[in-house]
Amino acid sequence: MKSEIKKIFLQTCMNHGSLSLEQINEVLGPMWQTYGEADVKNLVKEINVDLKELNQELKFVKHPLVEQEFLVYGLTFETTASKIQHHYREADQMYFAKLVELMAVQDDYGISWLEMYNLPSLTQTVKKNLPKMHIQDLIKKWIDQGYFIEKDDKIYFGPRMLVEYANHLKTHFSEYIKDCSLCKNVVLWDIKCVRCEVKVHKECIRTFLKRKSNCPSCGELWTTALN
Repeated sequence: MKSEIKKIFLQTCMNHGSLSLEQINEVLGPMWQTYGEADVKNLVKEINVDLKELNQELKFVKHPLVEQEFLVYGLTFETTASKIQHHYREADQMYFAKLVELMAVQDDYGISWLEMYNLPSLTQTVKKNLPKMHIQDLIKKWIDQGYFIEKDDKIYFGPRMLVEYANHLKTHFSEYIKDCSLCKNVVLWDIKCVRCEVKVHKECIRTFLKRKSNCPSCGELWTTALN
């Protein structure tokens, strides 16, 4: 029985790419209600044992912009920025790569809809293959799959991007994107030390400050508010 539940659970995660806890409740229904949140997280750990050798994983990620936790299905092997966009046209793949490239260097890692329609680094040939309606369809699909999230008329890197593309972003945009010094996972928005301006996850520094009072990076007294 449990093996069947694991199979259904994994297939659901693969089909959706990224699920909020509320979506898990809606999609899995009785399964979620029977096992509860804590047992579902244990179920994820068990599934990950089998997925590890396949270069896949399920990971819970809290997205700081929307303050929601998501369960993300992702691939863990190193490839180019368009690694799982193989079922899209070449122009779509190029658009995805250039979109990620532009967002990675923004202060808020976001981009407006107007900017999405006019990416400056695309060739004229690619632009001709990307009418406005098609771009809207692509962005909607990638939001549904968890690569991006929409907030206040802009899109930002979504929970699946933080799992599947973390190493790519840190490698190719190391000046803009780094790891949290506490948990060693990629950190984008969250919070920074007012003295050294090094960014850490809010939850990480909150836990850290229960034991110490100094910044884990510069060693000076931590004074940034944790609101």
